Amino acid sequence: MKKAIFLAIILSGFILGCTTGTAVRGQICTNTMEQGNVFKELKDSNPIPRWSVLIIRASIKTPGEGYYLFESKRSLHGKSEYPFIFNIGGQGVTWMAKGKPDTQQRIVDTERNPEGGEGIKYLLEKKIKLNPGSYKICLGLTEEKFQKEIDIKLLKGKTNILEFKPVYQRDRVSGNTFYKGIHDFKVYLNEEEIDPL
Repeated sequence: MKKAIFLAIILSGFILGCTTGTAVRGQICTNTMEQGNVFKELKDSNPIPRWSVLIIRASIKTPGEGYYLFESKRSLHGKSEYPFIFNIGGQGVTWMAKGKPDTQQRIVDTERNPEGGEGIKYLLEKKIKLNPGSYKICLGLTEEKFQKEIDIKLLKGKTNILEFKPVYQRDRVSGNTFYKGIHDFKVYLNEEEIDPL
């Protein structure tokens, strides 16, 4: 009887987890399909009179392909490109970041390095122009079932740098490590941390 109850709890947790993941994926996909003329990509980051320039930087490190047991062949971990989905002021876009093999020391200055070990590092940098003002920005990662929203304010004629720095899940033995997947992103606008919504 105890085994049956335990199995039912595990099964219900799995179903709930899948439902939640599906809902998040659906919301992220909806965000990326939204059209608009809110921003336009640029080739350089020079200030433009009457406009605001926003440089967006984001990164994530994942294990190589096939690292996880029973991982789907459709998984994007370890592939040549990784999608970052953004919705900026109502306009959605998917930007692909190119991946490169990355090996880092596990201990740096006596501290555990969250990106220590062998994996694939994806770096994204995009430059856009948009009208000065306040914007809600959403970053979504469908592979990780993750999304994050922030609010920013941009001034006219200024170049701003928006950075998304990964925070990885915690392992009891190794501490925060990319092998456990993404937990969150710390976000900085012009080097000042933005409080999460």
